[in-house]
Amino acid sequence: MKKLRAMPKQRREEPRQFKPGQAVPASGIYSVEHRPHRLMHMATLGVNMRFPRCKQCGDAVRFTLVRLVKDGRGVPFRSTAILETYPDAQDKLHKAS
Repeated sequence: MKKLRAMPKQRREEPRQFKPGQAVPASGIYSVEHRPHRLMHMATLGVNMRFPRCKQCGDAVRFTLVRLVKDGRGVPFRSTAILETYPDAQDKLHKAS
């Protein structure tokens, strides 16, 4: 008769939050949480782009992956009334000139 072995309990990791300017690790649908000025909403972001910033709360916005999507299957992110593309270092240099 075989002995039954207990499986080790798997830890449930806290969902990882991302900040504006960080590289998006995987294409997916992300929940977007702002400071008190706006309710949570969703955004589809593609791998290797940067997490956008909020036009009102700036870098105080946070992103959490809700669901992965295959590249090209989601609607690509575009700046909206509330979120804007994170500026690249080259963009900042051109604006300063």
